[in-house]
Amino acid sequence: MGCLGLLASPLIAQTAPDLVQKKAEAEALEKRLPVPSLTPKTNFDLSPARQERLEKFLPKTYRKLSQREPLHLLVLGDATAVQIKDAPITDTFPGVFASHLATQFFYTGGVQETGKVVATGVPTIVLRSLARSDSSVVDAAPILESAARQTAVDLVIICYGQNDAAMQPPTFSRAIGAAIAGARELGAEVILCSPWLPVAEQSESVLGLTRPLADVLEETASGLGILHVDLGDLSRLLSLATTQPQDEGQVFDRIERTYREFFYQEADSSFIPRPSLHRQLGSLIYKDLLEPRSTLPWQISSASARETEPGKLALTYKLKNVGTTALVLKALPLIANGWKPVEARSSLTLEAGTSQALTVSYTCQGEAPPLQEALLRQPVLICTETAARIETLHATLEPVSIVWGLETLFNQEEAFLAGCQIVNPGKGTIKGSWQAEFGSQTLDDNFNLPGQATTPLNLRFNLPKNSPSVSTIPLRLTVKIGSQTLVSTRNVTLTRNLGLDQSVPLTPATSAQSLPTPITLTPSADANSLTLTLDIPSTDLPQESPDGVGPAWQVEVNLDARSYGKRLEPGGTSPLRATGKATDGPGKVHPIPAWAFGNGYAASFDPKEFKAALSSTKEKRQITFTIPRTYLYLHEWALENGNSQLGLSVRLTLQGPDGYLTHSLPLTAKPINDVEALVVLELAKQPTSRVTADVE
Repeated sequence: MGCLGLLASPLIAQTAPDLVQKKAEAEALEKRLPVPSLTPKTNFDLSPARQERLEKFLPKTYRKLSQREPLHLLVLGDATAVQIKDAPITDTFPGVFASHLATQFFYTGGVQETGKVVATGVPTIVLRSLARSDSSVVDAAPILESAARQTAVDLVIICYGQNDAAMQPPTFSRAIGAAIAGARELGAEVILCSPWLPVAEQSESVLGLTRPLADVLEETASGLGILHVDLGDLSRLLSLATTQPQDEGQVFDRIERTYREFFYQEADSSFIPRPSLHRQLGSLIYKDLLEPRSTLPWQISSASARETEPGKLALTYKLKNVGTTALVLKALPLIANGWKPVEARSSLTLEAGTSQALTVSYTCQGEAPPLQEALLRQPVLICTETAARIETLHATLEPVSIVWGLETLFNQEEAFLAGCQIVNPGKGTIKGSWQAEFGSQTLDDNFNLPGQATTPLNLRFNLPKNSPSVSTIPLRLTVKIGSQTLVSTRNVTLTRNLGLDQSVPLTPATSAQSLPTPITLTPSADANSLTLTLDIPSTDLPQESPDGVGPAWQVEVNLDARSYGKRLEPGGTSPLRATGKATDGPGKVHPIPAWAFGNGYAASFDPKEFKAALSSTKEKRQITFTIPRTYLYLHEWALENGNSQLGLSVRLTLQGPDGYLTHSLPLTAKPINDVEALVVLELAKQPTSRVTADVE
């Protein structure tokens, strides 16, 4: 050990100066090198094109994502759109889409449903759904003015169309526009989604129903520069294997069978989406956010339709092969807008660059539906061996289109003006005449309409004198052009403004549900409340439900309690709902949405403050529903003033011996949550003679 120690000492003495020198040389060299810079990585690599597209549609959202700030995503739609079996909202397509964003941008907190505990400082995407089972697109704007404001909102996914399948496209478009404006007022960005396609035991009856409104969503999004994702695009959901040539029925069955694999069939024959469908749909939204949708090798164009006889249409359109190889196609027209295809050429082969004209014959299911725009949107399922997609034809009506306003006119005093236009879709001038009949009144005139022009009709009719409180009168319009006669009939329901302590009859949903003496509604009010009294002229109604579980009676009330000036604007309400048993006693008032009384309301309403009850006498039974005045805080509530008004609709459903009976005021085909589905209640015992005219 001593020798080693002696040997080590001179070695240390010799190397120490060398180390100091090398350290100095290294430090000098380091000073001459450029200073390294590290850019924090906030996402997996996005190509410049993908980043540009994301920033184009969602610039605010992209900024938050790239900085890993908390992101709040709100879902609006009817609950069917986000329906899923035995899984949380985070597994639905909005949650799957949010999960893709969380992965892309390193959100270590992932996706959490609103209300769940989120760790402080952990980047998280918070998902909130205000989708409702009974929701309509007219609810979207009121929701965004009320319940949506209870938490932060950065991005709104709007997905309506299934509950609204019967809605006219212009009405749907206006409601979507109002929803987009409401989201932007919150500072939020929007993604519009067309709903997934419904299925049924006979899917051919439902598969095309939502496609006209999906078409409207795409048009609206394109016009406003908003991202639209078509969740009903079969070409992106189905992988169809090549098969031997098949006829039209076999082709449809193969497509339907493949699509049905995305659904569970319940015992009641309803269909609920599997998680696999939601995974596909959520991935579609994410993909469309980053990349333009690929095109298919066909195009449709030049669609026009002509009435061949009352209730029958012949529609012609062109189908073109825009690809580079020949296509063997099936073109299967679908049911929509009340029109059912009965005959069509479905099979054709198109060489590259060629086109063919196809004709479809339709028959009307019931009365021919009115048009609120100068075209008819009809779906057709286009298929090749390996791809399928439902396209929407834009058919102009020849020789002219009759376009109705279908509005509700409040507080009409002596006359009303029904909105109606004649549209010439062609290039040449059309001459003709028209005649309109309403009750005993007749209007007529001639027209000389240049090509691509529109002429409004002056359909101004006097209101009938001494008419009942509720009456429905047909409005028949006949247009003659040469030897051709076109007839369009609409119903006009006239409801006199209701007054306090005055009774008005409810209308049964069908004539089979009529009672010998009508059920009546009597509203009353004081400084503290509004009470609606429903008199049922039978001691046999309601009865207990056969299963002992369902309600014996249900009252639904829609109330527009905005101020008088605001009531003249479009808007929506949400039903107040009370149910009960067949025995006398209080009923149950169900939870009440914050926007129940119209746009601008945003309160938390306690159902216990509302009262509903069933009582009996020897001659009748009576249901009362009382609404506290304090909750109608935006209304002026000036009793005995005819201009202090509420919009009102009431639906009473009773369990009878043959099932449920429904009686309403008013009986209307318009969405119950639309303020245009209401009549006027004046807070005065002597109401004015003004009338609500509902054109349908």
